[in-house]
Amino acid sequence: MASGYLTRWTLDTVGVLLALSVGTFALVLLARGDPAAMLAATRAGRPATPEQIEAVRVELGLDAPAPVRYLRWLADAVTGDFGLSLRTNTPIGPEIVERIGVTAGLVAGAAVIALVLGVGVGIAGAVLRRGLLRGALRVAALLATSVPAFWLSYLLVLLLALRLRLVPTSGMAGPATWVMPMLVLGLPAAGALSRVVAVTLREALDRPYVLAAQARGSSPLSIVVRDGLPNAAGPILSVAGFTIGTLLVGTVVVEQIFGWPGLGAYFVRAASARDIPALQAAALVLGGGFILANRLADGLQALIDPRLRRTSTIGPRPPRPRRTASFRTEPT
Repeated sequence: MASGYLTRWTLDTVGVLLALSVGTFALVLLARGDPAAMLAATRAGRPATPEQIEAVRVELGLDAPAPVRYLRWLADAVTGDFGLSLRTNTPIGPEIVERIGVTAGLVAGAAVIALVLGVGVGIAGAVLRRGLLRGALRVAALLATSVPAFWLSYLLVLLLALRLRLVPTSGMAGPATWVMPMLVLGLPAAGALSRVVAVTLREALDRPYVLAAQARGSSPLSIVVRDGLPNAAGPILSVAGFTIGTLLVGTVVVEQIFGWPGLGAYFVRAASARDIPALQAAALVLGGGFILANRLADGLQALIDPRLRRTSTIGPRPPRPRRTASFRTEPT
């Protein structure tokens, strides 16, 4: 059963990633302008001649049919070769590698904030059935998920940078500059996660085995940790995986706001310059990270709940149990 599920999980993941690659490659077909003309003009430093454009088109393989170009591009992308930037005429792969570390560090810090605050506030919301504190936590979670990123950034800059002078307003000059971008990414995710944790854990704590644990004299903390959280872990893991993927996509906005040299800012810069190969590479890496975060969360959820291993959309399915004939005897 475990090996069969792993096969289906792998095929599902590869299928979704291939669909992402097809959509990303379609950017070239749908984009305005001629990439060969743009790169030839960048190299020449002036409008290129038709001969120069044709030479670049042959060099890039743009004279081949679209399916052939897609297969070549995919084979190169798997090895980290994303071609040349139309804006700088330099290889894109090293630029992606240089920036992905910045983005990964930002997402990791924001994920820690989201998980610690989200799970902590969610547990408090599930344990506290009524009262002012529960209402305050609920309102805080709702505000965190409702405030736009640019407005939250504005508030943090006013408070932490201009009023208290604890951190710089932008840039990446030291550890203090990580605080505001991580908070802008992590706080909304923490609010969304806390609401899921509170609802799921509250349902788990209302089940009969919790009442039995209370009758045995178990402490409230022991009941939450030993009985509540393990039974609520499946939905929480699913939402946590989606949250981490959302953090990765959110860097497109946050890095641009705070002037970070990460992959999100690189994506925006490539889109502004109509640098299609660079835009393709950034979209493929960001989208692939989003998909992998969700798929890993699904895999962990299936490890916890074996019932989920029976469902899949791609790949071989486990055999169904045979139906046995039932014989009825008519009453005499």
